[in-house]
Amino acid sequence: MKQKALTESLIFQTNWGIKRNCSPDDSILEMTKAELDCIIELNLVEDLLLIKKFVDDVKSAFCIEPVAGRGDFCNSLAALALGIGRTNIITELNAPADWQGLAEKKILGIYYTNDFRNTIVDYAKHNGYNVSTFLGKPIIKLSKIFVLLERAR
Repeated sequence: MKQKALTESLIFQTNWGIKRNCSPDDSILEMTKAELDCIIELNLVEDLLLIKKFVDDVKSAFCIEPVAGRGDFCNSLAALALGIGRTNIITELNAPADWQGLAEKKILGIYYTNDFRNTIVDYAKHNGYNVSTFLGKPIIKLSKIFVLLERAR
């Protein structure tokens, strides 16, 4: 039941986000559905919702969003719809993101401005996120993937 509710939440939030960000044509909607199908098949639903929660929490606390056009999530329509990644022109994406490749990569980066990255890491530590380091850089550990909090210089 929990997994079904999470899946329905991800689908709803993604579809709502894509319609809010642009006037999607059929190809955008098909690519988004293909990404969602892959995300569900790879069992990444809960991780994506947790990443969305983190990004939303940071935005709420500091009025800061991930840097546009940087990181592993900026080429995914699903991630863009959820607000996890940002790009300046969403309609330039012409193929669904390779979520199989992203899942195999295991460590996915989100970029925040250099001025706020350490503040964001401290916020994550003090608000229940499982924060650790990888090669001296902060990561948030989730069940299937890790989110590397990178500096945008």
